[in-house]
Amino acid sequence: MWQVKPVTAQDLPALESLMNLNPLRLSTLPTERDQLAERIAVAESGFAGLDDKATLLFGLHEDNGNMVGVCGIQPYAGADEPFYSYRIDELVHASRHLKIHQRQPVLYLSHELTGLTSLCSFTMLEKLRSTAAFDLLTRSRLMYIAAHREHFADELICEIQGIWDDEGQSIFWKSVGELFFGLDFITADNQCALHGKTIIAELLPPYPIYTTLLPEAVRKALAEPHPRTERTVKWLQQEGLAKSRYIDPFDGGPTYRGEICKMNSIRAIRNVSGVHQQDGLDSQQWLVSQGQGTDFICMLVEGTLIDDMLLSSTQTILSDNTPTLVMPLELQHDID
Repeated sequence: MWQVKPVTAQDLPALESLMNLNPLRLSTLPTERDQLAERIAVAESGFAGLDDKATLLFGLHEDNGNMVGVCGIQPYAGADEPFYSYRIDELVHASRHLKIHQRQPVLYLSHELTGLTSLCSFTMLEKLRSTAAFDLLTRSRLMYIAAHREHFADELICEIQGIWDDEGQSIFWKSVGELFFGLDFITADNQCALHGKTIIAELLPPYPIYTTLLPEAVRKALAEPHPRTERTVKWLQQEGLAKSRYIDPFDGGPTYRGEICKMNSIRAIRNVSGVHQQDGLDSQQWLVSQGQGTDFICMLVEGTLIDDMLLSSTQTILSDNTPTLVMPLELQHDID
């Protein structure tokens, strides 16, 4: 039975393995072991309530304890430094004498998304992506947000990986960022994971970039998600998030944005008094979470919701008389 709970120091080897197996880089996590261990320590402090700026990391575990997936939440993106994106916009070029009026697409370096809650650092074993483990890992973060609502913003964003080539290089970066950084995409992306996005403001031009000057292949790739992110994009859309006009400044991938209170999963969450074991009932699958901070746990169980209690036909480690959040696995995409 899968469980989602906060990542701890003992999960470091498993997290390294997951990152190495992931065909897409986790640009929010460093690849160096010492830096990754430090990032886990910071996450642990965040769960313990000692650091309200920490990126929280959650691990998906099998019955045997193996960690087979990871995901994260930044409660307030750019809490200690600006959170940079490119905003897709337009400039009007007109000549009354020549009777020419043109709208030219441009990219503006922006930190307007600073302070919003960000979903990040998602990866799992490829064989699990088509199973309910995907839903558990992605939506467990929303269960955590619902249980700690005062610690998160009103709006949520999720940056999706953009178009990369077979060598892991971004075609957007080759035509924009590399000209100013002098570093290839993988190197620059890792430096950003280590040192934060302030290096963007230090090296990228603050002036608008006319996309008409970029190669056609790059223009077509702007705000396009990598094919491997298809299921994540579909999930975000089902939750009610929409593609915004902001893109990642490194790979040009899209940023999805929406109000937390309007997300389908958030609206479907219910408070119950606990989980009670009872066999022989007609049941459905539920995401169930208990605990605060470092004690948070989220699981998938078979059960029936009756009044103020979830009657579970699944053997779990959940407590009978502990305040519990529940959410049906199967959602209507537009809840009344």
